[in-house]
Amino acid sequence: MKQNKICTIIDLSSQYEALSPLTKQRTVGSLPFGGRYRLIDFPLSAISNAGIKEVGIFSPPSDRSLQDHIRSGKPWDLDSITGGVFTYPFIEEDSKDKNKQWQYYQDLLTFLKKSGSTFTLLTSAHSVSNLNIAELLSYHIVNNNPITTVYKRQEVKYVSPNEEALNISENSDVTAIMDVETLMKGPHEDVLPMFMNIAMLRTSLLIELIQNAAKQSEFKSLPSIMREAVEVYNANAYEYTGFYANINTVKRYFDTNMAMVHEEDSQALFFSSHPIYTRNKNEIPTFFSKASEVKSSLLGTGGRIEGRVENSIVFRRSVVNRYASVDHSILMQESKVGRGTTLKYVILDKNVVIGANLKIEGTPEKPIVFPKGTSVFRKEDIAKGVQK
Repeated sequence: MKQNKICTIIDLSSQYEALSPLTKQRTVGSLPFGGRYRLIDFPLSAISNAGIKEVGIFSPPSDRSLQDHIRSGKPWDLDSITGGVFTYPFIEEDSKDKNKQWQYYQDLLTFLKKSGSTFTLLTSAHSVSNLNIAELLSYHIVNNNPITTVYKRQEVKYVSPNEEALNISENSDVTAIMDVETLMKGPHEDVLPMFMNIAMLRTSLLIELIQNAAKQSEFKSLPSIMREAVEVYNANAYEYTGFYANINTVKRYFDTNMAMVHEEDSQALFFSSHPIYTRNKNEIPTFFSKASEVKSSLLGTGGRIEGRVENSIVFRRSVVNRYASVDHSILMQESKVGRGTTLKYVILDKNVVIGANLKIEGTPEKPIVFPKGTSVFRKEDIAKGVQK
């Protein structure tokens, strides 16, 4: 497969205001998921399963949590002598700084040229999926189109108006990428081909596209270059049929985590023939007291459960004290729930402490989010939570 060598670029520039406050101090790729993972684990695992060794990640230089999580890339077998994980700062789409623009293009071109790859996979980290890149490559080669993009068919009722879908011709060519609201103004089906922000193309073509963009007066980021190329070349459309969720709102983040307590969804995502890898902590198992009660939940290591947990996701080193009840909620790393407290439809970010004998209840449509490091000890403190 040497003649079909692939490199990958993961773009983390997409930030969603609708995910605030979860992304106030982290990129979307750093978001914890499923009790022990982060969203960046899904593209990195797909890359690892395909045997890809060169990965370029464009992310904010201040995202310490992402750097700490990835490190050398060893969990994804990316700590090789040649290749590996290369991180670069992205640049905002509306930036007017010519020096930063020039450096951005040079970083892209340097990575691509040094990779020696025949093909490049462009992806992001705000979606949850388990893509088979080898199958995507085979499809791309057989169909002999300059670019192939990936979509997932989803019912209209499960997507948002501002999400992007593909307009696909009868020949399975992509004629346009458009938001759902625009697509639904004309004739449409009840199931739409949702754009997964993934594309594959020849590295030589991508280099040419970036070089052309660098000559223009108006700055274009890599995602913009990719979208334009998909439409210009009437890209192939590859259908992904596995579990998929686009994490672009707090509700979508909450719902996708809650889906993981259902065996069918978690099996489809985590236990297929292509495993999902993450950085291991090598901690002791979570302690369950005799009085604890746990149902239909996912729990990380190193925690202590003395109360009741049901239909919830509890991350590493979190504590649920005696007589506390946690239902349909997400407790991120090192969260603490006080004695006798009740939580329902709540998201506790990392290091959140909830005191004793409190009742906090959001709704399935609007879970209450407590930002990282928040302390809630009185009823008046509950107002620190964000409901959106």
